[in-house]
Amino acid sequence: MCDLTHLSNLRTSVCLTSLTMLYNALLSLTAFMFCLSLFLVHRASVLENDFRKLQGDIILQLNQPRSEGVNGKVAKMSKTREDIKPSTLQKAQSSAKIFSRRVKREQGSCRAPTSFLQLTANTNKQPDIRGNIAVIPWTVSVQQGNAISQKENRIVVQEDGYYLVFGQVLCHSNSSITKLILHLICSNCSANVLLNSQVLFERPSTVVGYIIQSWGSANKGTSTELLCCLQDMPDETPPNSANTCYTAGLVQLQQDDELELVIPYKPEVLITMDVETFFGVIQLN
Repeated sequence: MCDLTHLSNLRTSVCLTSLTMLYNALLSLTAFMFCLSLFLVHRASVLENDFRKLQGDIILQLNQPRSEGVNGKVAKMSKTREDIKPSTLQKAQSSAKIFSRRVKREQGSCRAPTSFLQLTANTNKQPDIRGNIAVIPWTVSVQQGNAISQKENRIVVQEDGYYLVFGQVLCHSNSSITKLILHLICSNCSANVLLNSQVLFERPSTVVGYIIQSWGSANKGTSTELLCCLQDMPDETPPNSANTCYTAGLVQLQQDDELELVIPYKPEVLITMDVETFFGVIQLN
């Protein structure tokens, strides 16, 4: 019985000792935290005072008259500015270059779309014969932009620059064979019977073509030949005797120049008035 009582007292003593030690540790920690807080408050107060002092010095320097430069203060500041001027200038130049590239990219992205115009033969009309040349009545097939327009049967350029000019004409030959009818009289026959005979003569190869000419705005009434196309017609019987003549080229044009496609007129050649006969201009700049 005595042993149990002694053991119980021992356990109680150990618990009290542990609690006392824990209390002392918490008390020491609290004291340490309080001292640390006081130190931090003091440092914050010192930093705040230093900051206010520095702010006051800066305001004083900014409000100082420039005339005090003779005393050496502003002169010293100017020297400091001269020291940092090269690096500042380089940064400014670099920023200007970057801004210039950005502006160019934005201008390039905002550039107006390329202008072009293509005409096709008007299927409801026939070529206009003017002496020894034929002019095709055109109609607009596709168009974009304001740099190129149509005026009657001509293409008008509204802006100076380089242009791709192209054209094609589909032609059919009336006939590649000439029939000559010979009237022969049989003199040996008692009734003088009239005999008919046909002799076939092959024609030489027919050459077709056209000219694209420009009527300059500077020289009114005169034209300049820009492009020319020549093509042999095939030696076949109609309707297989057909061929196209296509040409294209890069030319420099001025504002108000008028382009026209003319064809040397040949009665034995028929111009096909459909979409396979076309004339157009594309702006390149």
